[in-house]
Amino acid sequence: MSKTLIWALLLIALCVLFFIFTGGNTTVELFSFAIKLKTSIALLIFTGIGITIGALLK
Repeated sequence: MSKTLIWALLLIALCVLFFIFTGGNTTVELFSFAIKLKTSIALLIFTGIGITIGALLK
């Protein structure tokens, strides 16, 4: 395993731990829509979007 892969896996593990211990609800406003989600699900969605954008830019 390369060093960058190990760092990436560690960062993903830290994100997962953060999502597990984050509680509460949040409201995501997209244009004129307001969606109420659990905070951990909202963070997971936006992390996935960020990973996708990063992979496409690479």
